Amino acid sequence: NYLAWKIDLKDSVSHVNEYFKKEISESLRSISGQKSCEKIVMTLGKNFSSHLVHDNPVENWLLLTLNSEEIFPDHLDYVGESIYQDPFRSYIPWFGLAPNIQLNGFYLGTDKLSHFASTGMIYYRIFLKEKQRGRTDEEAERRAIDWGIRDEKSVHGFWSSGVFSYSDLEANYQGLKFYRQFCEGRQSFLEKNEQGVWIMRSFPDLRKYVSAHWDETFELSYLLPENWTRVKPVLQNYCSLRTSARVQARRKMYQLNRTVSFSWKYLDELKGTQLPDPNKEQSFSELCSGK
Repeated sequence: NYLAWKIDLKDSVSHVNEYFKKEISESLRSISGQKSCEKIVMTLGKNFSSHLVHDNPVENWLLLTLNSEEIFPDHLDYVGESIYQDPFRSYIPWFGLAPNIQLNGFYLGTDKLSHFASTGMIYYRIFLKEKQRGRTDEEAERRAIDWGIRDEKSVHGFWSSGVFSYSDLEANYQGLKFYRQFCEGRQSFLEKNEQGVWIMRSFPDLRKYVSAHWDETFELSYLLPENWTRVKPVLQNYCSLRTSARVQARRKMYQLNRTVSFSWKYLDELKGTQLPDPNKEQSFSELCSGK
């Protein structure tokens, strides 16, 4: 994401909203039978799910659809230009890195939309299961986040790339909120018409979910110590850019529009005890103090 400090990208939120609207509409037309609202949602969620890195339907669509003013780089094979140019795990050289896009003023990797739509569905399934067991909404959400923490500490974090991403966890949680809104509250996306058929009352707007915490240059990730030693020399090259007018304006906008979710608060409480704190252990300010 540091590569995006050098450029400005056009907002792609209208494209992404249109993608979700189209996929949801087409899926809903193909669903038959008197299913519960929650089962309808889980069926819809299958359209956005994947098990392979950067082989998610949303990411693939973005690479094919967006132009060079909306996505950067416009390919996955740019590891050698990134802060991970000195590889320390097989994951990054083999699978590449997600390119940058801009949504409603916030910069993020396209992988965050995979976390939002795909891993968010895993959170949703856990949430529903915990609710069936008698948990409160808050307890059920916490159980889902706990699963995400374990995932970042293992398969999709430390084991594969040596990175624990707090931005991934925030995107996961916003995906849970996204799926919950299909059936919950007065502003739910789904409703039954007079014939008892589920129809969309309204469609999601990604501006409600995306935030500064999806940008890994703002919501810092934690790197395993041996990996941090390899990234530090490259990251120091960004010390001068850190104070540039572009980056400062972007961070000011982030601060002015900052939202703090339940997940962020929960994770923040765990930092320093059960979870590492990159702001203290891998401080950018300290790294650049001699620059």
